[in-house]
Amino acid sequence: MAYRLVTLQAAAEDAAGAYEHYEKIQAGLGDRFLAEVLDRYNEIRNHPQYYGFIDGQHIIRDVMLKSFPYQIVYEVEEDTVIIYSVHCSYRHPDKRFRKP
Repeated sequence: MAYRLVTLQAAAEDAAGAYEHYEKIQAGLGDRFLAEVLDRYNEIRNHPQYYGFIDGQHIIRDVMLKSFPYQIVYEVEEDTVIIYSVHCSYRHPDKRFRKP
């Protein structure tokens, strides 16, 4: 069963900022970053339970990107996956729990 995927505005802004950062480094690198984010979104949408919990209450999960130091932070609520952030694991690791 594929879950419905909801990406919060903050997560979209995170990904857009990272895209811009990587495009400044090298043309096309931002596109590779976004492709990897979308691949992970698809994996999460199909199998959100595959990835581990990062909080003590077993609600929030995350998954690292394969080639970039970013993690996608999300929660599963019934048939919906809510993406909270696309977080750089090098910067402010405590801020990955951004949740409205």
